[in-house]
Amino acid sequence: MKYINGNESEFFGIRKSDGARIVIDKPQWDCGWYWSFGYLGNRREHFRLDKFISYFRKERSKEEPFYLSDIQGDRNINMYDALKAEYDLNPKIEKNLWLFCELATTAYALKQTAEVLGRGGSNYYRNPLAETIKNLDEVRRINEEVLPAIFNKIAEIFEGVTK
Repeated sequence: MKYINGNESEFFGIRKSDGARIVIDKPQWDCGWYWSFGYLGNRREHFRLDKFISYFRKERSKEEPFYLSDIQGDRNINMYDALKAEYDLNPKIEKNLWLFCELATTAYALKQTAEVLGRGGSNYYRNPLAETIKNLDEVRRINEEVLPAIFNKIAEIFEGVTK
């Protein structure tokens, strides 16, 4: 695997609801077959960035704060809006939040794509088209070239390189 730039963890932000300091861990190749990416937390808690990709929240006025505990109801909210509402973000992320959300969401989509292409299905049942779906060359390209490039671009955000 290509080397991923950056520190083992970076300051992500302060959660508005309780003042908890949250970090994001550096992506790493795990168990010889998948990328660990988007792990957030601190000493007391751990969760994943992908929970911010898209979900519904209770309808409320724009002035009223939003927290993940409010998830319910009928309004779709994207990662950008959810992160802005929930965190006082690291200024480097805040400055490049649209780019960060694009890269993170793309990384999650490609991770899942590589898993499906590697297994030949979604792993609910034996997929009758597994051999048609499998594409190990593309799995290697995603895992060895594309995802490391995305992770290094995210590292540039934390390094302050990206404008």
